[in-house]
Amino acid sequence: MMLTLALLLAVSSNAVQAQEAMKLGKLNFMNLKEGEKPIMDGLTLSGNRCGSEAFNAKPYATEGIRSVFELDEWVNFYPNTNAETGIKVMIFQHKDDQQFYLKNTLNDETSGYCQTCELNKDPEAEEPCPWDSFYLHPDEWSPGFYDFVFIYKNKVFATLLTRFYKPDELHEKSDSELEKLMK
Repeated sequence: MMLTLALLLAVSSNAVQAQEAMKLGKLNFMNLKEGEKPIMDGLTLSGNRCGSEAFNAKPYATEGIRSVFELDEWVNFYPNTNAETGIKVMIFQHKDDQQFYLKNTLNDETSGYCQTCELNKDPEAEEPCPWDSFYLHPDEWSPGFYDFVFIYKNKVFATLLTRFYKPDELHEKSDSELEKLMK
C-alpha cells in the first residue's frame, strides 16, 4: 500500500509539473545543466493582425508572452539574448510530451513539423526590429495548439506553447479579451 501511494504521488507530481510547464506563453526551459543559464532569458512576440500596439510591444519576459495568433497572422520574434545569430525556432503541432523534442532528431521530416525560423539580429536595423517572422497558412494548418521549439548549437533549450485561431477570429478582440485567452 505504501509503495502504491508513493507511486501515485510521484505520478501526480510529474503530471502537475507537466501541466505547469504547458501554460500558454511560458518559456519552458529544458536540457540545461545545473546552474547553466539559457542562451535566451526573455522573449517578446508580436503579430500584425490582433491587439493594440502596446499589446504587441510587451517587455521581454519568460511568462505572459503573447501566445495567441490567427493562422494568417505574421508572428515576429524579439529574443533577449547576447547571441546575435544561431538561435533557431522550429514550429510543431503541439505535443503533450515535451520530452519528445529532446528524444528525437528534429527536422522537416519530424511528425507535426510546420516551419523553421532562424533568429538573426540585423546590425543595420533600427530597434526594435524582429529577428525573424513567419505565419501559418490557413489552407495548410488547422486552428489549435503549436509548440515553438528553441534550439541553439543543435541543442533544444526551451519550448513555448501557443494557440492559433481561424483567420478573423481574433482581430476585433480587445487587449483584455486577448489576455483572457492566454490564461
